[in-house]
Amino acid sequence: DNPEKLISQIRKWKSEFVDGKVLHRFLIDNIEKFDPFKKAAAFFVFNRITFSGTTESGGFSTASFHKRFTESSIDRVSLLSTILPNTKITNLDYEVVVTEPGENVFMFLDPPYYSAINSALYGKNGNLHKIFDHERFASTMKKSEHKWLITYDDSKYIRELFSFANIKNWNLTYGMRNVTENSNQLGKELFIANYDIDLPQPKQLSIFSTANSHAMVTKNTINLTKNAGHEFG
Repeated sequence: DNPEKLISQIRKWKSEFVDGKVLHRFLIDNIEKFDPFKKAAAFFVFNRITFSGTTESGGFSTASFHKRFTESSIDRVSLLSTILPNTKITNLDYEVVVTEPGENVFMFLDPPYYSAINSALYGKNGNLHKIFDHERFASTMKKSEHKWLITYDDSKYIRELFSFANIKNWNLTYGMRNVTENSNQLGKELFIANYDIDLPQPKQLSIFSTANSHAMVTKNTINLTKNAGHEFG
């Protein structure tokens, strides 16, 4: 609701901490003391300066601090109020959300991956990844009355848990790492849904892609108009 205030806090930390590692340590040590507003600002900074943006589960990345925690990345925070209007963000047990009554509801879910438990990508120091109950998750989704789509890692165990649903496999290049700068790896994933699904072409977009695409179309339109003027003028 107040992106400019959020930007101001992020820039304050950026100017105060020239050493990214010191900034990372400061946020780790103080996150529990922050009010909700400062926690939101800290989440953004964690996302920009840790390995693959894995926040508190990711170690500090010098490359990310210099290449991803940039002025332009902070500027884009101002777009959030236009990209996410009337959006409610919660921090609840997933069962509360997926069983909530509603009409014409579609849910996309991306749970912690079963075979990647040692990577500990989610939660504080990976605590949410290590304790995630995949059997409970499958049972909950089976009871859901809403249309849903899940992405999961491919394994016999997950295929058996979701044998009641439609499953299609696909390959994806992983960009998430929590403690190394190693190159991205190709992984086998599953699309799991409670409806018939057509496998899409793999394509990763950011939340800002729509805005950028619109700007590009506008720019191209202007260029075409100018060119037409030169040709026929």
